[in-house]
Amino acid sequence: MNKCPNCGSDIKEGAKFCTSCGYQLVQGNVNNTVNTTNTTNVDRARQTVDTDRMKEVSMSYWDWLVTSWKHPFKVQAGEKYTGLVTLAIEGVMFALSVMILVRKIAGAFVESSNSIMSFFSGGSSSSTSNPVGFNVFVVFFLAVFIAALAIIGAVLLIEKGFSDSNKEYLDLVNEVAHKTSSLVLLNAVLFVYSFIVSNASVNSVVLIDVVLGLMSMIWVIGILSVAFELKETKMDNIYVGLVIYIAHMIIISIAGWIVVNHYAGMLTDLISELMRVI
Repeated sequence: MNKCPNCGSDIKEGAKFCTSCGYQLVQGNVNNTVNTTNTTNVDRARQTVDTDRMKEVSMSYWDWLVTSWKHPFKVQAGEKYTGLVTLAIEGVMFALSVMILVRKIAGAFVESSNSIMSFFSGGSSSSTSNPVGFNVFVVFFLAVFIAALAIIGAVLLIEKGFSDSNKEYLDLVNEVAHKTSSLVLLNAVLFVYSFIVSNASVNSVVLIDVVLGLMSMIWVIGILSVAFELKETKMDNIYVGLVIYIAHMIIISIAGWIVVNHYAGMLTDLISELMRVI
């Protein structure tokens, strides 16, 4: 039974007029109205399903994260990409913290440089702007995130090479992320503190060093635990752990070298400009 597009009353199939309101019906209009209504209902249903699924995944991830904080080494199964999401969140917060802190340090240095250049040039020199921007966030995020994934990849290869493990890459990512999920909390502390700190005082440097030290320790424990949990290895677990640690340090060194070289030119140009004026 079709509906009248004017008053909504039921109309017979093939009717030319609505018996309730007298509206002249065109068969194509009736069909189009019905089809449009059906399409709208389907879209609304799909949107509701997508929203419910998103809420379900969010709650599932939150439960997984809280469980990992309470019992890091009692690894719980989660969504396929739970580990990747956790590492990405940690990388975003760390990169933002670095960008904010470095920008404040660079801002103080640029302000001093502008004052010195203005003094020696009699106030006629142009001011140098703060060179630290969003590019710092992008570089540090990619460096941290890719380095973490590369380290986990190396751990997987070493694990397969020294044991009969059949673990998949994403499974290991989830495992390491679960064991090191407290890095989310430490990165949150560092992120908040990066807004609060206003200068590079001794206390601020000490606190930042402590947080970074804890981050490094938790990460190393997380990846080394993989070696000590292996069964029937081809050599003692301590040596497997040593190989993992060496691979970890090599990847960290490469990432650090890339970042330092990326910004070495910018720092050199800034210092050269200051020395030229002086």
